[in-house]
Amino acid sequence: MHEFPLVLFTLLMQGAVGVMLMLCLTAGLMPRSGQATLVTRPALLGVGIAAGLGLIASTLHLGYPLNAFNALRHLSSSWLSREIALAGVFMALLGLSFLMMMMKRRAPWPLLWLVTLVGLADVVAMASIYCHASVTTWQHVNTWAMFLGSVVLIGSALTLLRLACRPVLNNQTAQALSRRLSLLALTAVLIRLLIQPAYYHFLAHAAVPVTFPLQSLAAFDASAGLRLAGWCCSSGGALLLMINLTRPHGPRSGQTTGCLLILLGELLLRLAFFRIDV
Repeated sequence: MHEFPLVLFTLLMQGAVGVMLMLCLTAGLMPRSGQATLVTRPALLGVGIAAGLGLIASTLHLGYPLNAFNALRHLSSSWLSREIALAGVFMALLGLSFLMMMMKRRAPWPLLWLVTLVGLADVVAMASIYCHASVTTWQHVNTWAMFLGSVVLIGSALTLLRLACRPVLNNQTAQALSRRLSLLALTAVLIRLLIQPAYYHFLAHAAVPVTFPLQSLAAFDASAGLRLAGWCCSSGGALLLMINLTRPHGPRSGQTTGCLLILLGELLLRLAFFRIDV
């Protein structure tokens, strides 16, 4: 699949932004726990590595990667230029946060929120690139819902996996954190599902440009099985997380399985998204 670098780029960048968002949204729970916060050097380093790998993957899609900087010439009119610029600012602020963490052993929350907001703006610009492209299956609000939903789902799943693998909070705080992240994941899945009827109605009445060489609608129909598998994994994972909340003292296997299903669902849905040719 020649679009696989874009699959990696979008998922890695959205996952990096998602983890930052979850760190900021759950910060209020940390002072009451009396334990170390989730904003540690390994967490910020992991976010930076994921974002860096995503940017590297994006250059693999280009015929001449060194020409990528030429896209910055059209910030006023090009969503691609804005996305590249915002990604650069996101990486710079993330590096500053990590540097402050190394020097002062903590990073100020206003700076971390700024990193997160710039990252979210980058994801919006990323989605806008595809919404304004000539591919019929991308020209809908569903694209923004899928990309922003991935931020929430990947971020919450990775944060929950980190808690499951290395608990750093007392039991009561861990339960409150798991509840918040699980509800966020379920909300993201439900919002995206609610948009699907309008999306399918749009596709049923969409006018396909005669000169466009790729059969996006035919590819959309051909990838129905892949898309269904992705939705089943995503929905099933969110439901497992909610079921796990009813068993606070049970094994963590349900939470881990739910997170892995969510991540698998995001990969399958993104593969289906970029499948525009048959």
